[in-house]
Order: sequence, then structure tokens, then C-alpha cells
Amino acid sequence: MKAFFSAITMIVLLITGSAQAQQAGPQQRFDAANSLYQQSKFTEAAAAYQQLIDEGYQQKSLYFNAGNAYYKAGKTGDAVYSYEKALQLAPGDEAVKHNLSLANQKVSGYVEELPLVFFQQWWQQLQQVHKANGWAVGTVELFWLLVAGIMLNSFLPGWKNKFLRWGNYALGTLCALYLIMAIDTYLVANNHSQGVIMHSNIKVKTAPDDNSKDAFEIQEGMKVQVADATKDYCKISLADGKTGWVSCNYIKRL
Repeated sequence: MKAFFSAITMIVLLITGSAQAQQAGPQQRFDAANSLYQQSKFTEAAAAYQQLIDEGYQQKSLYFNAGNAYYKAGKTGDAVYSYEKALQLAPGDEAVKHNLSLANQKVSGYVEELPLVFFQQWWQQLQQVHKANGWAVGTVELFWLLVAGIMLNSFLPGWKNKFLRWGNYALGTLCALYLIMAIDTYLVANNHSQGVIMHSNIKVKTAPDDNSKDAFEIQEGMKVQVADATKDYCKISLADGKTGWVSCNYIKRL
């Protein structure tokens, strides 16, 4: 009987401890993961970071630290994926770029992407000023300011001057820019055409069929572009122009 009550007490303590852990705030759990990393418990740290990510937290520092933990734990695919996600949130971050470059060096057969030209870099930096919702709100505000400016220019002759007209032109241009950016950032945020291979020694097929010929082989951590897909197979392309089909289960979409 005593053993029975001891077992019940142990179960209650385990449940209580689990509940308290779940009630811990995200910052405390993030700090705990950092502590695990500092203790060289890289697999445990990566799991703790990943749990926060799976719960919907989308901070650059979270993905960056997860990438570091995965890299130290020898999980190249997860490391590359985490760094790529961090880079999406902060395209200009040099630390993320550096660590991603180190992780890519561990990818057998890695093909470097062509660098962006200067105006593509500017556009990418501009995308980070607001999220899609921020650009959309700005579009609405600028639109109503433009409407007010046009009404003043049309119905109040005393206000009809070149300064107001030029102000309306500027508002119209900004409104159009905000609208374009709202659409573009929304499409980018919901575009999952890129992914990272999460398994080693994957045979890329010439057709979406197990019996088709092998085209080439790719390794864990390779970043690919998903050009097409069937129910089970994805058509991928590499930076060097190679294309083929692999099981979609091997790809983790960005």
C-alpha cells in the first residue's frame, strides 16, 4: 500500500513539474536553451529552441541560435534550414550569413547561389521595413490622405496651388509603392517554393517514379528550388541548373 501511494505521489510531482515547465514564459525557456548550449548540450538545446519555433515564435535570434545548436550537434540539414529562416527575417545580418556559409561548407556537392545585384539587395532590404500588414495599413492611410488632398485641391480654390498638387503626386507615388510592397511581402511570406534536403545520399530521378533512372545525387543540407510537384514527388532545381524529381518527404520547405 505504501508503494502504491509513493507511486501516486511521484506521478503527481511529474505532472506538476511538467505543467510548471509549460507555464514558463518563452523568454525563460529561451534562456534555458541558451544555458544548455553553453553547457555543450547541443542536442538538448536544439530541441528546446525547436519547441519554441514549433509553437509559432519567429524571431531571428531564435532561428540563429537553433542553427548554431544544430550545427554543433552535427545536424547539417537542420542547421542550414534554421540559418536560412533567420536570413529571411534579417537578410542583411552578417553573423547569420557567416554561419550559413560555414554550414554550407559541410554540405557535400554544395552549389553556391549567384549573388544578388545591388537593386535586388535594396529591394530585399526594403521588404524588411514592414511586414505585409504594416505595408497594407500604410497603403490605406496614404490613400485617405491622398483623397483628402484631392478634395482640397478640387473644392477649395484658395488651396489650389503647385505645392498641394506636388504633395498629391508624392502621396500617390507613396500609396502605390506601399500597395506594391504589401502585395510583394505577402507573396514572399507565403512562398514556399524553396526548401532544404533533410536526408543524405538522395537519388534524384529523371521522372516522378521510383523506377525511373537516377539523374544525380544530393546530400543533406542542399538548398533546392521546388519547380513542380505531384502528390508524392517534387521537381527540384539546383543553382547550377540541374533538375530532377525526389520524394517531397525529403524536403523541408522554407
